[in-house]
Amino acid sequence: MLIEGLRTAYGWWSVWGGVATPAPRIEANTSQPRRTAAGPHPATGFLSGGVDGLHMLMRNRQLYRPEDPAYIRDVVFVHGFDIGKRRRAPEDGRYRAALDRLAPVAAETGARLVAARTNLRHLPSRPGFWEDRHSGAGLAAVGHAAALGSAFVFIGGSYSLYTPIPWGSHVVVDGLFSSQHVRIVHDGGRFTRLEKVREIANWPTALDVLRCCPAPTGLEGNCGRCEKCLRTRLELLAVGIDETQALGASLTPPELWDDIVPAEVGERLIFYDELLPELRRAGYDGLCDLIEDKIVAHQRRDQRRLALV
Repeated sequence: MLIEGLRTAYGWWSVWGGVATPAPRIEANTSQPRRTAAGPHPATGFLSGGVDGLHMLMRNRQLYRPEDPAYIRDVVFVHGFDIGKRRRAPEDGRYRAALDRLAPVAAETGARLVAARTNLRHLPSRPGFWEDRHSGAGLAAVGHAAALGSAFVFIGGSYSLYTPIPWGSHVVVDGLFSSQHVRIVHDGGRFTRLEKVREIANWPTALDVLRCCPAPTGLEGNCGRCEKCLRTRLELLAVGIDETQALGASLTPPELWDDIVPAEVGERLIFYDELLPELRRAGYDGLCDLIEDKIVAHQRRDQRRLALV
């Protein structure tokens, strides 16, 4: 089942472009039955402190009872994905600090916090391959290792069904990494990013540990100044949160946007389509005008560069 799913996933990647065809040969030996651990196998979810994982865990507690097979018992935080992804920079201290910050969420939800480590991203690949194609497969691979037996493995999705774009973790692809023993669940696809933020805004512990920053911030959780930090601060502002322990004041000073061009993150411009109207309704017209001007200016520069190619 897994091998067939991998072939289908590769078919999706081929349709999206950017991978070689035909697909590589899968040489796994399927003649030996898999040995599984005896006893009950708890559901597993991935948690790094981001909006998607926190929302997934919160919804899991709302939907399922402790005796249900889909009730997440283990939450896995992987060293080697966003932290420690480069061989020359293991970031062990940063990872340990981030892991410690997640402890209150795990304790409050009754989940076991599991530390995992992989060197998967140390393998050579083209720029963008991890984000655009491979992140869901990487999560699923760790999930298969962590599950040990028959279990659900939950991945918090990044993009909603209303803004479907080719991405490494995708609602139509992640489930294809399931086997007859492990079911991979792409969770949260019916919620937009702002809807997720609005729901976790009612969970104070989640707001305290929120980690959205992709930058190497040392032992701090968030730099507060990169595009993703600034956007998340505005998302919190849009849902009525003025300040958080994780990110400070939600209202971003206009000068912080001087060196930030949201269009540089490509597909993430979709999030601004939802965010800016909410901020305008809240009366932040000047800030919205500033951000929109920067987006338009960068798009025009992109168009001029394409015209010169």
